[in-house]
Amino acid sequence: MEKRDVLLYFIYAPVENVQYLSPIQIMKGLFLIKEELKLEDFYEFEPYLYGPCSFEVYRDLEILTKERLITRVPTGGRWFYYKITPLGKDKIEEILKTMDEKLAQRILELKKFVVRKSLFELLRYVYTKYPEYAKNSIINLEVLIK
Repeated sequence: MEKRDVLLYFIYAPVENVQYLSPIQIMKGLFLIKEELKLEDFYEFEPYLYGPCSFEVYRDLEILTKERLITRVPTGGRWFYYKITPLGKDKIEEILKTMDEKLAQRILELKKFVVRKSLFELLRYVYTKYPEYAKNSIINLEVLIK
């Protein structure tokens, strides 16, 4: 399975009342997928401004956008939310034919975990559990981790 397929499935995985994902939710979700599901041959993460970051994820988001599998939704700021397109849903049907059901369920559970937390709750969880990825954060860690 391609890591881009996991990214697309993470964006798609149906969670009630969730249509869009922020870049931070996507990044931290994929990081947790790698760490907590022990995926090999997956995105490589490094400590960055908001904790673990993989620049390859950003490239894949661009590719998926150009392929019209996802779309960017403006926020009014300098970044976008992402959501699945009808074409992306068709691609997901193909992906799910080969994706292990247990893996799909665990990705869905992690997505639910990620989207039910505020930005700071999510960062607090990641920074507390994986402190080595928080060392370059621009967020005040003492305030966040308390």
